[in-house]
Amino acid sequence: MADEKVQTAKVKRLENDYTRQLDHQQAVQHHTRWLGRRRMRRALRIGLVFAVFALILGIQLIRTNASLHKVNQQVATSERQLTKTKAENTQLDLKVKQLNNQDYVAQLIRSKYYYSKSGETIYSLPGDHASDVTAK
Repeated sequence: MADEKVQTAKVKRLENDYTRQLDHQQAVQHHTRWLGRRRMRRALRIGLVFAVFALILGIQLIRTNASLHKVNQQVATSERQLTKTKAENTQLDLKVKQLNNQDYVAQLIRSKYYYSKSGETIYSLPGDHASDVTAK
């Protein structure tokens, strides 16, 4: 039995075309797997870098959109205030024109402060009295 174990340890590999072809195929498969892994890692790295850039740009886009929405709201508010101010300005311009008219001013003074022309009598009714003369 000792002779059988010695013989199995002395098995030689045949060096012929078939074994060389088999070795070459194994080497090519090993190299292909190694290249595939290397390419896969490289593709993962490139994909990761792309994803990071896409994430950063996406966040910037969201922030810009929110900022744009806020500015649009401010513009709308300002436009409403401008419209209101223009209407008020128009009313004030009308009052200025009326106050430059002597007949209007005389009528306003007579009605508000109970001034009368010479020979004119002012009658005060109970519903006309206010706590202040200018509050009419």
